[in-house]
Amino acid sequence: MTDTTLAPFDPTRPLPEGVTVIEASAGTGKTHAAVSLVVAEVARGRPLDELLVVTFTIKATGTLRERVWRRLADAVAALDPKAPLPTDPLLAHLRSGTPDEVALFRRRLHRALTDFDAATIATTHGFCHQVLAGLGVAGDAERGIEVIEDVAGIVDDAVDDLFVRRFHGGGDILFGRDVARRIARVVNDHPEAEIGPVAASSEAARLRRRFAVTLRDRIRDQKRRGRLITYDDLLARLAASIDDPTRGPLVVDRLRRRFTMAIVDEFQDTDAVQWRIFEAAFAAAPCRLVLVGDPKQAIYAFRGGDVHVYRAATEGATTLALGTSWRADQPLLDGIDAFFGGAQLGGPTVAHRPLRARPGAERARLLGAGVGAPA
Repeated sequence: MTDTTLAPFDPTRPLPEGVTVIEASAGTGKTHAAVSLVVAEVARGRPLDELLVVTFTIKATGTLRERVWRRLADAVAALDPKAPLPTDPLLAHLRSGTPDEVALFRRRLHRALTDFDAATIATTHGFCHQVLAGLGVAGDAERGIEVIEDVAGIVDDAVDDLFVRRFHGGGDILFGRDVARRIARVVNDHPEAEIGPVAASSEAARLRRRFAVTLRDRIRDQKRRGRLITYDDLLARLAASIDDPTRGPLVVDRLRRRFTMAIVDEFQDTDAVQWRIFEAAFAAAPCRLVLVGDPKQAIYAFRGGDVHVYRAATEGATTLALGTSWRADQPLLDGIDAFFGGAQLGGPTVAHRPLRARPGAERARLLGAGVGAPA
């Protein structure tokens, strides 16, 4: 893909089976697009409980759930024959059908409002927890476990305990507690990563590796005894269930029967394990998997972005764009285009693309800036 322009996303047009990417820059309405897609799919006849809508924080999930509810309610009101003709493009499209078609759309949308508690709008971790609980043995689930946000206390206790044991055992302390805590942080943050052999010949290097291995085993044992599981453990367990040659096909089949369409908002924050789950479950026909996100933010490794995952996920997908900025004025957008025009941040699928300002924002409205340049 070398062209900087993409076909625009239009919620009035059905999406193809497989993977669709909706590229969006900041201020172009990512969440509005995801919510509009839910309304459009429900109106076309997809039951709300067959739709999975996922985002990446609890706060964003609450906002998303509220906006889906409001959009459904607005759609029901707009399709009332006594209501004025709507100006919203999607609602105007739904209202443009025959009286029987409009009545059918309205009944479906009203049913979705009535059954809204059945909607699955969740964080990725919440979705995994729900799936594992529903799958039972097939999903490697346990009864009576407690899901916790992190195991910082367990990690700190394990570090201190191992240090005390080394001291009382008479062994040499070849690295300090600060080093030990850094090792512990890496081990805990990457539970699936292999702790490889040490090439260095120093005793300190070999001891650091032995410490990492022992610490990982200690954390795992402590969680098992306490019947504790972290959010990352949920992801790892579901991914392992899907990868298992015996259980995997059963897990995938159940997921596809449960959800015929999945929408992932803020997809640029997806990591490799999360993508493995979404791809295996929903990327192939007859399911539809919609990824909504800003590819430029996928380069932010410091906040969990993984540009390699984004590139792998979007390769070969149908790619659409949100090309209108509802936040910035056109002179500012032109200035940004002049600065970043043609830039590729990790490949052609992670590129800067020009935007147009919303109607009425053709001129700069910033007052008192002190300089004439828009950017």
